[in-house]
Amino acid sequence: MTRLPHVGLNKKRLSKDIGNVKVKNLLLKNLENCKKIFLKKKNWTLYYYLDKKEIFRSFSFSYYKNIITQHGQNLGEKMWNLKNKFNDEVILFGSDIPNINFPAIKLASNILKDNEIVIGPSFDGGFWLIGFANKKKICYPFHDIRWSTKYALKDLVFNLNKSRINFKFTEKLRDIDILKDYCDYECRF
Repeated sequence: MTRLPHVGLNKKRLSKDIGNVKVKNLLLKNLENCKKIFLKKKNWTLYYYLDKKEIFRSFSFSYYKNIITQHGQNLGEKMWNLKNKFNDEVILFGSDIPNINFPAIKLASNILKDNEIVIGPSFDGGFWLIGFANKKKICYPFHDIRWSTKYALKDLVFNLNKSRINFKFTEKLRDIDILKDYCDYECRF
């Protein structure tokens, strides 16, 4: 899931601290990484779930295949609408996860063999990944989520437990939302 990586459209909180160009470059680098991760993986298809359906140019390739347009009023509705487009397993992750790797995605897929939902927690109290097995019908799990706060994961887990939807956590990874996250990313990479 991502917005088009155009200057000024993404990560408003982070842009205030590091500037729009650095945010755009961060997202493009992470999108490139995702493309490389899935490039030669048989039985896997990477889709770009964009806020607008349009072709755009990256520094090394153009995105023109496997683009799905986001629909919904908030993040929960957008994720739910994408989940419902497919009959098979769906794993969603953001474009702001610099440590994303195929073993982490594969582990999430393996967890879905025995669970309806898999969640990849992030260090800020949110989640970097959510996957749906799509084996049976489940109710909408995103009611009253306090998005972009340290309570997002806690709210989701509360909803899942309340609805008795079985889930399991996968690997914890860092997403880049604020200056502290970005500084940690820059120091390590």
